[in-house]
Amino acid sequence: MEDDLRIRLARDRTDFDTCVLLQKVVWGLADVEVTGAIQLIATTHAGGILQLAETGSGTAVGFAYAFPALRGGVAHLHSDMLAVLPEHQQRGVGVRLKWAQRDEAMARGVALIVWTFDPLQARNANLNLRRLGGTAAEFFPDFYGRTTASLHHGLPTDRLLVRWELNAPRVRERLAEGDPPRTVATPSLPRINDVKWQAGWPVSSEPRLELGEPELLLEIPPEWDVLCQAAPRVAADWQGKVGRAFQRYLGRGYTVADFAPTEEGGRRRPLYLLRKD
Repeated sequence: MEDDLRIRLARDRTDFDTCVLLQKVVWGLADVEVTGAIQLIATTHAGGILQLAETGSGTAVGFAYAFPALRGGVAHLHSDMLAVLPEHQQRGVGVRLKWAQRDEAMARGVALIVWTFDPLQARNANLNLRRLGGTAAEFFPDFYGRTTASLHHGLPTDRLLVRWELNAPRVRERLAEGDPPRTVATPSLPRINDVKWQAGWPVSSEPRLELGEPELLLEIPPEWDVLCQAAPRVAADWQGKVGRAFQRYLGRGYTVADFAPTEEGGRRRPLYLLRKD
């Protein structure tokens, strides 16, 4: 945790330009896919939230951005971007930005924030579901289409939609108590897929699509970016299988209720917990 970190709202054009630069540095986006300063200014004027994370010396190391949204007749915020410079990642910057975003949203009378994330990114799943207490009930295949971003690895941009009910008991517990245990409480739960290691890489079985138990586990690879770069065919196979599992079970009324970065047999075994509503 970066003790000298402070989080504040964007104030002037320099702040908005800084967030444009951070997008390019963190995600490697081409100019055509960057959200520009003018758009950021307009949406924050209309009720959006743009917050910067700064070191004690005033250097911006990350930002969180959400814009006003209306979907299904419910007014809320859509949190479109959370960016942290690589050298400041895994130091608690992202989670502090999200809790600050919650504080600002609640001060404005907003009760719900949603956002999308790549379900193969274990670190993001851990933040969104386990540390923040969000849930997900919608899966969107290739949500953005193919992009120039290096983190997408030329693959379809499949996404889960997180719902963050800001005053839900689970969210309040996460804020008060910090991170929950890393392991799943009932490891004997049925698994949608089996994972074996072949030639140094995790390989998933075909997903079981006809399970009906109230709670199910779905495993993903522990290092998605490394897998995509070193074994792209294995990564593409993973993406297809995980996508089919989410489409099937969320379509049958299951919710992605939690995430557990479990370790088994000396290996990291990231697991989604799906629960039937």
